[in-house]
Amino acid sequence: MLGFNEIMVVLVLALVVLGPERVIDMIRSLRRETEGLKGEILREGGMEDQGEEEPGFVYHLEELRRRLIISVVSIVPFAAAAFPFAPKIIQFFRHPYGGNLIFIAPTEAFVVNIKVALATGVACAFPVIAFQMWRFIAPGLYPREKKVFLTLFVASIALFAGGMVFAYFGILPLAFKFLLQFSAPWFQPMLTAGKYFSFIFKLMIAFGLAFQLPIVIFFLVAADLVSLETFSSYRRAIWVVSFVVGAVLTPPDVLSQVMMSLPLILLFEASLLVSRLYIKARKATK
Repeated sequence: MLGFNEIMVVLVLALVVLGPERVIDMIRSLRRETEGLKGEILREGGMEDQGEEEPGFVYHLEELRRRLIISVVSIVPFAAAAFPFAPKIIQFFRHPYGGNLIFIAPTEAFVVNIKVALATGVACAFPVIAFQMWRFIAPGLYPREKKVFLTLFVASIALFAGGMVFAYFGILPLAFKFLLQFSAPWFQPMLTAGKYFSFIFKLMIAFGLAFQLPIVIFFLVAADLVSLETFSSYRRAIWVVSFVVGAVLTPPDVLSQVMMSLPLILLFEASLLVSRLYIKARKATK
C-alpha cells in the first residue's frame, strides 16, 4: 500500500518528467472519471473560470519543475564524487555503534554504498537546493518579507543541521548503549548495514525536523496568527506534546524519547523569548 511519502515522491517525479500541463490534464481527467463532474463543470461554467486562473498556475508549476530539475541534477555530481569515498563515510557513521556491521543479501553492501553516496550528495548539494527554493519563493514576497523570510530560512537550515549533529553525537551513542545492554552471551547483536543506516538517518532527520520548532512558533507569532499569550498559556500542554513527539519520532526507548523531548522544551522556551523580544522591537519602531 502506498503511503503519503510514496505518493509525494510519485507526484514530484510526475511533475519533473511529464511537465505541469500534462500533470494537470491527468489530474483533471482522473477527477472527471472518478467523480463524474464533467457535465456539471460544463453546465456551471467552471471550465471558463478555471481557464482564467490556469495560465498563472501553470507558470508557477513550470517554475517549480525547473527548480526541482536543477536541484536534482545538482545532486548527481556530488553523489558520483562521494561514491568512491562511501566506505570511509560508512566507517565514520559506524562510530555511534562501535561494532562491525554485516549484510545478509548479496546486493545489500552495494545498495548501502549507493544510499550513503546519495545522502552525501544531497548534503553537499543542499546550498544549491536551498538557493533554488529561495528563488522560487522570493518573487512572491515584499522587500520587508524577504528580509524576515531569508533570516528564518538561514536559521531553519542552521537548526536542522544542529538537530542532526545533536542526534549523531548526543543521542545515538546513548541510544545504542541503552538498547544493546539487553544482549546476552546467547543473544548477540548483529546489525545489518541497511537496517543500521536506516535507523540512524531516520533519527537524525527526526531531530533536524524537531529543531524547527522555534521557526514555526516565531512565524506564527510574527504573522499574528497565534498570540504569544496563547503559547504561554498552553505551556504545560506543549511540554506534554513534546514528550509525545519524542515518543513518536524516536526509537522505542525511554532515553531517546527524553533526550528529544528536553531539547524541544528548551527550544520552545527560547522561541518564546525571541518572539517576545521581536514584539517589543516591532512596537518600538511604530
